[in-house]
This record gives sequence, C-alpha cells and structure tokens, in this order.
Amino acid sequence: MNFWASWCPPCRRELPLLDELQGIMCGEPLEIVAVSVDKAGSAVVEPFVKRLKIERLRPYLDPKGQIAKGAGEDGPAPFVLYGLPVTYIIARRGRIAGYLVGEADWTSMPGLKLLRYYMTR
Repeated sequence: MNFWASWCPPCRRELPLLDELQGIMCGEPLEIVAVSVDKAGSAVVEPFVKRLKIERLRPYLDPKGQIAKGAGEDGPAPFVLYGLPVTYIIARRGRIAGYLVGEADWTSMPGLKLLRYYMTR
C-alpha cells in the first residue's frame, strides 16, 4: 500500500514505477494499492494521473485522512504517514510486514526480490 500526493516530487517519480511494477507483476499474487492523500481528492488526482500516463494502477483517494494520518495528527487511522511517499508491505495474511519512507524503485532487482519474498509469507 503506497501513500502519495500530487504535490510531492518523490511521489511523482515513484508513481510511474509502481504503474510499471503493476505490469511486471501481472498474474502474480501482488496487489498494488496506491492511495492519494491529496485534500482536493479526484479534482486534483484524476488530471495528475492522466498527465503521468498512469494506465495500470487504479488510484484510491483518502482526502480526509481516514486511512492514513501524519505522525502526531489527532484521530484514529490504520496507517501512519511518516513522510511521503510511504509504502507499507502487507503480507499475505494481512499483517504489516514493514514500511519504507521515501521513493523506491520497486522494479529493480532488489525491489522485486523483496516483494517476491513477502508474497510467499
């Protein structure tokens, strides 16, 4: 599960890589959930995704912070945003196996190896 925003430069670089990863991992037991935390919601996200030519990912929206909140923000949310982008790896049984704050090339050999490791757990 990847949290991102259109105003975040590292997110703008990572989102196309996640879209590419979706194509690479087609047919494998991996689901990439890309959640925008843009407060303006679809009004900002839809043109942004179109501009980046994101074709395989379906963007999810969390403009009110119901799924994720910044560290120290009030109110309950299942995920904490320690920065953006932040990617949580959720193992097959639904537990959070770890997270990475910052941009990553998930299409690289180390990235693919890590994901495939957790796909078997």
